[in-house]
Amino acid sequence: MKKIFQLTTLVAMALVVFSCTKKEVSTEQFDTTAVVLKAYGPQPVVRGGILRFVGSNLDKVVTVTIPGVAPITPEVVTSGAHSEIRITVPKDGPELGYPVLTLADGSTITAKTQLTYSEPILFESFSPAEALPGAIVTIKGDYLNLIHEVIFADDVIIGEDEFIDHDRYTIKVVVPFTAQTGKIGLGTVDQTEEEDEKILATLNLIESDEDLIVITAEGALTATSYKAGATVTIKGTNLYLTTELELEGAKVTEFTVADNTLTFVLPDKATDGDVYMVMASDVAVSAGTLTTVVPVVSGVTPAPVKNGAVVTLAGSDLDLVTGLDFPNAAGAEFAFAEGLITATVPEAAQEGDITLHLANGKTVTADLTLVKPVVTGFSANPASAGSDVTITGTNLDLVAKVAFPGADAIEVEATETAITVAVPTAAETGKLVFTLKSGATVEVETELAIDKPAGAYIANMPGDLYSPGDMFIIDIENADHLTGVQFDGEDVTYILNGSTLYVQIPGSSSANTTITLVSDNGSVTYAMNIDPGDFIVTPIWTAGFDCSGWNGNQDLAWGGYDWASVQPGMILRFELESTKPAGDWWCISLRHGDSWGALAGVPGQYDTPESPLDVVLTKEILDDLVANNGLVVTGDGYHLSRICLVQDLRYGDAIWEGLFECSGWNGDQSLAWGGYDWSQVKAGQTLFFHMTSTVAEGEWWCISLRHGDSWGNLPDPIPGQYDSPESPMGVKLTQEVIDDLVAHNGLVVTGTGFNLTKISLK
Repeated sequence: MKKIFQLTTLVAMALVVFSCTKKEVSTEQFDTTAVVLKAYGPQPVVRGGILRFVGSNLDKVVTVTIPGVAPITPEVVTSGAHSEIRITVPKDGPELGYPVLTLADGSTITAKTQLTYSEPILFESFSPAEALPGAIVTIKGDYLNLIHEVIFADDVIIGEDEFIDHDRYTIKVVVPFTAQTGKIGLGTVDQTEEEDEKILATLNLIESDEDLIVITAEGALTATSYKAGATVTIKGTNLYLTTELELEGAKVTEFTVADNTLTFVLPDKATDGDVYMVMASDVAVSAGTLTTVVPVVSGVTPAPVKNGAVVTLAGSDLDLVTGLDFPNAAGAEFAFAEGLITATVPEAAQEGDITLHLANGKTVTADLTLVKPVVTGFSANPASAGSDVTITGTNLDLVAKVAFPGADAIEVEATETAITVAVPTAAETGKLVFTLKSGATVEVETELAIDKPAGAYIANMPGDLYSPGDMFIIDIENADHLTGVQFDGEDVTYILNGSTLYVQIPGSSSANTTITLVSDNGSVTYAMNIDPGDFIVTPIWTAGFDCSGWNGNQDLAWGGYDWASVQPGMILRFELESTKPAGDWWCISLRHGDSWGALAGVPGQYDTPESPLDVVLTKEILDDLVANNGLVVTGDGYHLSRICLVQDLRYGDAIWEGLFECSGWNGDQSLAWGGYDWSQVKAGQTLFFHMTSTVAEGEWWCISLRHGDSWGNLPDPIPGQYDSPESPMGVKLTQEVIDDLVAHNGLVVTGTGFNLTKISLK
């Protein structure tokens, strides 16, 4: 079949370096009695061939020894100074090494050139031609003693230590379970043991002409359709060779083999496709194609069903369902019991197909029909634009918005039987359109007639976002009837050019500001879309005042301003400038009306202040102003141009204001034990604590938030205490914290070393 040659050294004749065991054996070339080995060869030599030694007086050599075999008596060809001896190299046994010549007196000459062999390795055959993993394969040939590894497809190497039998003519080896069908290879170096790169570089390989057929498992599914969790059966031969099963979407490593039968439980993630039996060699053998069972929905009740109600699905194999999506509402919760699936129809669900998901990715659908709102009447038809109209009917609680023809949709709060909504002034006669809480739309069958206002009105209120101070420009209808414009009930200056109205949005406007068009025959009010920013600035005095020599201004005293209407926490802003030469001292002083007495909670005077000067109005200051006849402004060396009230919107609305002096872990329970309705608070809102330290600068103080019951700790992420925090201190509320406050009687504030003046919520 195949031959290779192991050619370790290619030297025709080897020059010998030798040594003597006795001194009387001379190495001098002029000594005619000395035994001298000059060369030997051929090199390499064929096993069974003639090996010649030439030199001087070699007729005195009694034996020649080569590694691996017994000493050989040489044939003397010639004697004397030019002598030659020969030996026949045995076919069996010789190994690589150094020849040794032994003389009659026992002395020896050892060549220092290694003897090598010309050895044709012959790979004659292997048997059997087909074998199971674990069976023995016998390899026949010659010089197989030079083979140190057998290689099965695919690169499965069996080292010499694992050979069952090994000699010059035979190798017996067990077929490994990882072997595949393919050619058998023989190698002259055991790659599983050898690490020396130089030796590995001498590796020679020989390969069989024919493939060894490695037998695998063979089998077929006994059925083609299975339900997840059922037992799958394969009948066949050599099924024990299977190490795992590969299915579409899943792998199976736990299975049972007995009596030519393999069984396994079908994983829920397996889907339609071929079933493969995988051998240790990674060879995969198909056992056939499998189809997985899917549920069948036979009914959906009730039909139609209302959003928020429970729907029931009947059918077969519904226990396979792992997920349920309503149209426009994925991931709905559901329950399976007694062959039925039940689920609450989400508010966002729309009509269409319910999608049932299986673990293997398959889906099935079921038709969903929903209850729709029905209008039975209107409180007025025709209805007047700008007035309220009540819509009556059934299932109206499904409605989130109402759109009148010609106007934008309006968000509404509806009951099951009624919706009350303001008719936009832009509304036209026609059919209303409901936007449901699910996002779907329904057109009302009954037409609503609209009577337009007789006075001035805005036909199309813009949806633009405005800021305080912006110019609001709008076209109005019935402009000839307009007599005034109000923001939040206060008259403002306006310009009317034809039908176009120009009016400046007051600086005090907030997100809830309204504009009212006042006519000679009525009025119409509209909500403005205003972003007030972080602050609302409201001027309360703009007369101007030159202060020198401690004269005073009493315009905001003695009833000149209602200080009882001001909330603690607002800022009183003084816009002023010095009238003294640059660098000279000047000051402003704030007093109350009665005898210009000192105002509680503020310094006696503010020396050379920056402009504007902002003073936070505490409850103490406001109580003094109310009780002692308002504000007097005095001092020396400045001009005061304007006084404003500034509302800081950054921290939301106050839910508590006052003065709580916290020291020694006393506590304030104003927002506990029913003092505040914590159930109205939403997750994600932030509580702000407005406070000042009462300890020396740099010293430690803290605030601690607890619930009412025994002043217990609030849940994470609220810590046990906040050490020396910045003010205002913001605390974001999670749903878990809100639930704790509701369940355990509200909020207690404790700690030590601070005064708390306000708690706000945004």
